[in-house]
Amino acid sequence: MKTLALSVTFAASMAALAASQESAGDELWEPSSFARMLPTAPPEARPESFVFPSSLAKDEPASFSLGAAAGYLKARGADGGTWFGGVQARLHFARILAAEAAITFHSNRYEHGGVVGTQYPLQLTAFLYIIPEGPIRPYILGGVGWYYTRVDYRDSFALVNRDRTEHIFGEHLGAGGELMLGPRISADVDVRYIFLNATNDKVIHRAYNYWQATFGLNFYF
Repeated sequence: MKTLALSVTFAASMAALAASQESAGDELWEPSSFARMLPTAPPEARPESFVFPSSLAKDEPASFSLGAAAGYLKARGADGGTWFGGVQARLHFARILAAEAAITFHSNRYEHGGVVGTQYPLQLTAFLYIIPEGPIRPYILGGVGWYYTRVDYRDSFALVNRDRTEHIFGEHLGAGGELMLGPRISADVDVRYIFLNATNDKVIHRAYNYWQATFGLNFYF
């Protein structure tokens, strides 16, 4: 009997041990448990998203620019061409539209220097951007201007003429482009033809009209 009791006790303990091992084995093969045993993989590296330069961005906070303007013009009938300079301010109030106000200064000589015409053009110009995005933005333009003009007579011309001033109204058309150099700076170049309605035919008949090439450097705010 004593031997039988020991055998029963030994069998019971072995059964309990087997049951505990089986329970541990079932837990070991559970997906969550198995996942914990696997080495953790490093997070997959995500490629950096490409960011367009500010000059190519669709939405640019800056819409008003102020800068210097310069260029070269050749008035019809003048002794030669002349350089001019001034300032310009441009407002972009839509993606494809802009308005500009510019004032410049130049002087032309006629009749071998016997007549000197000095002008202070104040131009108001509307721009239509053909391609409003990108580093190069071509446009067409048109506008009106008021041209304060002073005519000085010299040498023999001064004997029969008196110096005078005129307030001339005119129109202009042209085309050009703007190059974005950065998020808040650009350069522009365009060609314009100026139609002036001069009233002083004693100077040179219809000699005020001219072509001009304009260069500008703009700073956006």
